[in-house]
Amino acid sequence: MDRKYFFFDIDNTIAVWPDSSIPDSTMETLYELRRRGHHVALNTGRIQVDAKRFADLAQVQDFSADGGHSLTIEGSLLYMEGMDRGACISYLEQLESHGIPWAVTDRNQLSRITPYKRILDWHPDWDVFKTVVDPDFDFHQVENFFKIYAFFLKGEEEEKQIQHFTKKLIRYGEGCILFEPMDKARGVRALMDFYKEQDYAKAVVFGDGMNDLSMFKPDWFKIAMGNGRDELKEQADYITDDCDKDGIWKACRKFGWI
Repeated sequence: MDRKYFFFDIDNTIAVWPDSSIPDSTMETLYELRRRGHHVALNTGRIQVDAKRFADLAQVQDFSADGGHSLTIEGSLLYMEGMDRGACISYLEQLESHGIPWAVTDRNQLSRITPYKRILDWHPDWDVFKTVVDPDFDFHQVENFFKIYAFFLKGEEEEKQIQHFTKKLIRYGEGCILFEPMDKARGVRALMDFYKEQDYAKAVVFGDGMNDLSMFKPDWFKIAMGNGRDELKEQADYITDDCDKDGIWKACRKFGWI
């Protein structure tokens, strides 16, 4: 058997957003892939502790989270790395100088910390992170920046000519920009390297969003969900159906993997 290494994004790939339900056909597909000897893993931008919640639901033991910056094998976290510390501190100093409120996630928890009480007013229904306000919080003391949130009033970003430290950003609801690691290809290679598999062509990746562009590399086979972004579909080797229309099952059946 030609053993493959499958990597699945979470949101709108294996799980229907925002209720986070995993279709029965997807659960059956993951089971059948494993039964046939393939390796099944998740690859997500979610923070590790949150990714583990979905991994448990999907009955998957291995996953790369934090946009390729953390690796979990057989349910145990091997490593978790933040973004470039110096760049993060410089960016937060810029926000401070312009009076732009911010928050950071500096530990493996579903929380963000900020000295700005007004951020408590920002809380979309779909956001699972808790905001903790600490007036004395000093970002210069942070060792690991896993996420940075910047909060802008309408037009303020342009008016104050804010220079973002990376173009890899997420418009995270109204008035918020989220920065988090985006190198999901790194997660693919790290997991396969762990299992001493150097033939990256054996990898198959499924995704739908803009952050999945970071794992849609020519080194392996790339499948975009029907509900995915057009920019991702342009880079895909195959486009399947939507995640809530048996898209994963249909693709795996088409290529004879199940």
